Amino acid sequence: MTSTQQLMQVQVPPGAAPGSMIMVNAGGQMIQVQVPPDAAPGSMFQIALPAAPVAAAVPVVQGVAFTPEMQQTALSAGAQDQVPLLDPTTMGILAATNSFKIHQRVKFWEAISRGCCEQSNTYDIFDTATGAHVFIAQEESEDCLRCCCAPHHSVQVKFKLVNNGERQWSTRGAIEAMPTVMTLNREGCCAKPCLGCWICTDSCKDGFILDAGEPFGAPGDVTMSDRTIAYASQPACGGWFTPTINLFTRSSAGSEKESAFQPTAKVEGPCIFGGCSELCCNSEFMISGMKEGQIDSAIKTGDLATIIKEKPKGFCECGREMFTDSDHFTVNFKQGVGLTPQQKASFMGSLILADYMFFEGDHGPCHVEGTKLFITLFEYYCCGCVCPCNIVIEMNQSGGGGGGPPETQTIER
Repeated sequence: MTSTQQLMQVQVPPGAAPGSMIMVNAGGQMIQVQVPPDAAPGSMFQIALPAAPVAAAVPVVQGVAFTPEMQQTALSAGAQDQVPLLDPTTMGILAATNSFKIHQRVKFWEAISRGCCEQSNTYDIFDTATGAHVFIAQEESEDCLRCCCAPHHSVQVKFKLVNNGERQWSTRGAIEAMPTVMTLNREGCCAKPCLGCWICTDSCKDGFILDAGEPFGAPGDVTMSDRTIAYASQPACGGWFTPTINLFTRSSAGSEKESAFQPTAKVEGPCIFGGCSELCCNSEFMISGMKEGQIDSAIKTGDLATIIKEKPKGFCECGREMFTDSDHFTVNFKQGVGLTPQQKASFMGSLILADYMFFEGDHGPCHVEGTKLFITLFEYYCCGCVCPCNIVIEMNQSGGGGGGPPETQTIER
């Protein structure tokens, strides 16, 4: 060891076995070191810092990295996609992770304007077990359509890979510079004017396509290609009184037709959600395995995964729930059922679509329209349409018996 090198004490993180590789923050730089053979989780050992540490190029998970070896192990141990289209790093992260937390960012101008100035959504995606920041999902959409038609506008959501695993609060420009690992496109109400209403034809059904890598076209372009991983649609009558999304994943290569995809899963949510009910109750969506003959049938087993729209925890989160449409979700994948990385990716896409379909249009527990106060007890789903159950209170108006001070001419003299 030269005189320019320094020593540093390192604590073995939970889950790190002797001989495994971990990542260490050394003065702002991430370096990879090996756990000594006799070191146990929680114990300390000493390392010599290099003169010029090199930043890691793999995602970091609270001291334990998603190394290429870990990614390869997870991929080889788990179920394999019939047509792998995602990059190895993204596939490794999806294969190794059994639960994600998704936090929708609060948009300042949207909050203070009470939704009049609709901003594009940003979702931060974390590994639940470790807290590692693994993806950022960034909405791309036309400003005019978003302000006039949200939440039924055409959107394009780019899933960006966070390359160091640490929590990122990046600006829009910094997010754009991150690599895009997959892209979701949802066709909006310009092409489907009855979107969000009662579902009577295919033109009323919501859905998306999910492509690997960078997008092909503009937001809302749902043209399939040989890079399309999965697509989603709604069943007949939208599942009646159950919010339902059908998922289809690619089963054969080289085709751009729906015949290249097979039914995989059905996402089914509660009939009642939103409004005041979301202040005290979670909203759970079950993801169940689906076969060809079950496309228009209810399943509700939840044997593949669950999506949970979380109730607020504490006063600050209650304020966020009441005055913004920023939501927190968790998606939990069932272990031992043979989910492939691209199937998990399609479940992540269904979570984003469910947010636009069922929660983005919610005015929150209460809102004011003119002289009326609307208190939304809950919203209920019926055949593709989300309907609020409101208590309407006529607020007092000034003058003329409205509860305010009387006008001069009405005063008896």
